[in-house]
Amino acid sequence: MGLFSERRRRWRQRHTLCLLVGAWLVGALGCKTFVDSTVRTRTALDVNALDDALSASNAALGVKRADEIPAALKRNDALLLLDRAMVLQALADYSASSRDFEVADKAIEILDFSRSTAHEISRYLFSDSVGPYKARPYEKLLLNSLNMINYLVRHDLEGAKVEARRFTVMRDYLLRDEGDGRREIGRADAPGSYLAGYTFEQAGDPEEALRYYDEALQSDKFPSLAEPVKRLMRRSGYRTPRLEASAQGIVGPSPSPEQSGDCELTILVNYGRVPAMVAKRVPIGVALTISAIFLPPGAEQQARRLAGQGLVTWVNYPELEPTRARYNPPVITVDGAVRPFEMVANVDAIVQRAWDQSKGRVIAAAVIRMLARAAVGAGVGVATGKASDQSSLGVLAALIAQGAMVAADKPDTRSWATLPARISLVRTRLPAGAHRVEVNVSGRRYVRNVTIAPAQWMVLNITDLSTT
Repeated sequence: MGLFSERRRRWRQRHTLCLLVGAWLVGALGCKTFVDSTVRTRTALDVNALDDALSASNAALGVKRADEIPAALKRNDALLLLDRAMVLQALADYSASSRDFEVADKAIEILDFSRSTAHEISRYLFSDSVGPYKARPYEKLLLNSLNMINYLVRHDLEGAKVEARRFTVMRDYLLRDEGDGRREIGRADAPGSYLAGYTFEQAGDPEEALRYYDEALQSDKFPSLAEPVKRLMRRSGYRTPRLEASAQGIVGPSPSPEQSGDCELTILVNYGRVPAMVAKRVPIGVALTISAIFLPPGAEQQARRLAGQGLVTWVNYPELEPTRARYNPPVITVDGAVRPFEMVANVDAIVQRAWDQSKGRVIAAAVIRMLARAAVGAGVGVATGKASDQSSLGVLAALIAQGAMVAADKPDTRSWATLPARISLVRTRLPAGAHRVEVNVSGRRYVRNVTIAPAQWMVLNITDLSTT
């Protein structure tokens, strides 16, 4: 009887160790993060291989063609649709790009407010990437801004106005309800305000156009707005000091295209690509130095005590990659003459600033998850040690349990990494008729031959998301 009991005790020990090692292996094998699922798309975009990028985006979404959308969006599909929308815009498939933007926009708005208790528990113990994706403020605003381009290129003012209103609702919400809204948004609303103003100007609504242009002028002077603002103020009583200062740059009369018979051409050039989020490990001491002011009372001391015992040494968290390229400014010519361009948004800088503001909190969340894992691991060790009557087995069980949870801790590397690094434009009045446009950007030349009727307007878009 005693021999049977001893064999059963040893079998329990081996069984427990097998379970724990199996848990560690499962965690180690499942350590891929979101950024790994989009590497094929981004690698193809690096060298402007757009067809390959589209195929990779479709594969990430689990569909075969660009006209397909997953029947039921999973938690990351909305973000994958944003990636594909940018690829489609670069391919000049503006209708399909709009569709992906709009499906993603609706899904992200719903998911923002859908975190369940189970999601929060999983975020606390395992990973920030368990729950639905919550878009960053600048991503929300740039989504509607970039989709306005899709509509303006197609001369669809009604669609552009819908996107302008969506942009306004989101911007006003962020300014009102997201703490220091202007600090969070930065200059991410400048493209949307400029394009919304342009939309309502072409739609014949001078007051609405001026309101949006006034918002755009909060971010920069935009010399290209001086002539339109002066012309629109003659048709509207809306005034602000910014608008009046802008219009002062134009001396003499400013006839409208209808009066002069000229046409107006606007060229939007989106180029480069923002850095992605990647998984990173740092020593616990470094993590505590960065995140200490964001930790709850007692957490830092607890972490340092566990580190001193050798139970925790590393913290996993998401980090923003360095900017991948130094982008030369585009050279834009119309009929052989170089036209000065304006940078509407340095998206790289917007993304970096947003990350700098949130990095400490993100690492603090990772430290808190580490403490929770340590507590779970310690509990496993105590239980196993009691069951086996061997403290060494309990210590080993605790370490394996903690190792499994560390391996399963997948930093939330989700971000909209196909955003252009720069958004620039040229806006010019031309005689009606045929014109040749050349855009040299990122080492490539894009040529467009266009014909514009008298008193009409046209928007051209070049999107080059390469980083080489």
